[in-house]
Amino acid sequence: MSSTDTATLTEKLTAILTDPQDPQDPRSAPGERPSLATRTRYVLVIRRFEFMPVILTVALAPALLGAHSWGDFLSLNMLLAMLYAISGMQIGNMTNALADREQDALYKSRQSEAIYGLGVSRVVVHIAVSTVVCSALATILAIRTGHWDLLLIAAVVGILGFQYSVPPLKLKSAGAWQLPTLQLSLVFLPGLFVLRSYEEELEWGSVVTLAGFALALVSLFVTSHAEDYLEDEQFGVRTYTVAWGLTRTMYIQSTMLFVGALLMIGSVYATFGFTWALVPLVVAWLLSQRLLFTVVRDVRGATMESAIEALHKKSLIGPYHAALVGWMTVLLAVFVLIGR
Repeated sequence: MSSTDTATLTEKLTAILTDPQDPQDPRSAPGERPSLATRTRYVLVIRRFEFMPVILTVALAPALLGAHSWGDFLSLNMLLAMLYAISGMQIGNMTNALADREQDALYKSRQSEAIYGLGVSRVVVHIAVSTVVCSALATILAIRTGHWDLLLIAAVVGILGFQYSVPPLKLKSAGAWQLPTLQLSLVFLPGLFVLRSYEEELEWGSVVTLAGFALALVSLFVTSHAEDYLEDEQFGVRTYTVAWGLTRTMYIQSTMLFVGALLMIGSVYATFGFTWALVPLVVAWLLSQRLLFTVVRDVRGATMESAIEALHKKSLIGPYHAALVGWMTVLLAVFVLIGR
């Protein structure tokens, strides 16, 4: 890498991690600290607590699938592993809010307001402290279980989480690579970390179910990304939606949900046998599949304006479908544990 490239990268990172340097800019440094209630609200905003119903399922589903008894599930190891998974996803949310604060100021003002309300430097401290906590949790679990690959999983999750939003990779702008990054960093690798936090060896059925879970959940969770097509294009962010176009994107997301659901249902049935909890999961899948089929119908052949309008309506309910599929997967995992 040349010195010019290094300087450019340094400048980009400095701009992300520091307050604006213009003395005329009221956001240039943290001002008087807001009230505790306001600070708490800002922290909840940058950690995206509105997504907690979905985030909890990412920790709970593999914890229940991997447990061989209720004692396993209620163990200290599982408490630490689930704390790691939840906190790790919040680090990614905070980093994304920090890196995208200028774009968010125009289109998602709550995020930008929270960043500048807390102060950029204070948000960096939040991220640093959470990163130290996650590193400590991973180390403690590796020592307790003897599974030193937990540190490797944690390192990969950390790299993907940070590099999703910041240079040099900025995987959010990596076109087609954005989707596998989301599947790995949001669901599969945190879930794999939870599974490896048990002292028993991995069961292939649990791992395949987790892979299907990642495909299904992300296909619904990122419906709003397509809605941001024009904003991302304007700011030069080459998301998978910008790379593929709206119609192809929605076909791909619909296919992801279809394949993910089949993987979950097939692997649970093959590994653990039939359970009646498969029925509500199938119902949740079909309802969500119908949503994505409807989105495909609405954007196919439509003008950009009409397509964005249709996507906006559907993106508001996409996270609810993600929560529905997520909690039906948790219910399925509960029945798997009961049947062991």
